[in-house]
Amino acid sequence: MRSIFLVLAIFSSYFAVRSQTLSDAEIKKMAETMSVQIKGLDIGNGVVGRGCFALGRTINYQYDVHEYWIPTENLKEDLIQFLNNSAGGKAFCQQGIDVKYYYFNGNSLVKTISIKSNELSVYHFKLGEYISIEGHPKSKGVNLKLKVPIGWDVVEANRPNVVKKFVYDTNTYLIMIKESAGFMSRNEAKELFADESYVLELVEGTVSFLQNPKVLSHKIITLDNYPTLEITAKGKKETSGVELDMVMKYWFIPYEDMFVILQSGGLDDKSFKDLESLYNLISNSVIFSDQYGN
Repeated sequence: MRSIFLVLAIFSSYFAVRSQTLSDAEIKKMAETMSVQIKGLDIGNGVVGRGCFALGRTINYQYDVHEYWIPTENLKEDLIQFLNNSAGGKAFCQQGIDVKYYYFNGNSLVKTISIKSNELSVYHFKLGEYISIEGHPKSKGVNLKLKVPIGWDVVEANRPNVVKKFVYDTNTYLIMIKESAGFMSRNEAKELFADESYVLELVEGTVSFLQNPKVLSHKIITLDNYPTLEITAKGKKETSGVELDMVMKYWFIPYEDMFVILQSGGLDDKSFKDLESLYNLISNSVIFSDQYGN
């Protein structure tokens, strides 16, 4: 088992430094490396490794078992837990790699287990309690609250317009408050967002900090009765000398004489797809308390 943990750790580390999606050929090469480690390895309980190989984006593990071998009732769940404990599960999930396990008694196939990459996601979050920015030194008089995901850290940020920052692993969610050119009612905001040239200018300005930015989508929605511009974009960003592929999602909310900006994102990998629904839940939980008189 130690050898498998080691090779999966090497595999996941290789993913981490690459940041971009591996090709099928690269996955095949890594599977060949793992096969050498697994072949002949006694896993325990009468299971011995044959090796592994990759077909497309599926890694296939093969094992020999004795004739009296009986798979456990929760074998699939045990394998998922094993992969996640070894850090291999996170790597497979982020890279969109499926896994199959084949157990043979001689030439007879005894058991097959299939695990899809999304079943290996470690991102299973729910929203917790509300956090309010009322009275915060950087809130500029804006009174809003929203829910924080359970298990995420809430920290103060160094940047002048960032009020609060939620952090988990390489993923972040920010609350920012910036001054606008003047007071804007909700009806005026609707009219402004109806101007496509203004919207495109705002979109371009938002993603300008990224290298080779690509806007994936933008649309007008409503958050707690306020017209909101929602933007999803990706591009490269240099951090501490390392160039990373990033994907970001923003919500721009004109609020009286301010712009409330909610920003989420992280590395451009499978984790963003898993977390995007959570980001949407956070933003949809926002409440501008003053409009309700409390």
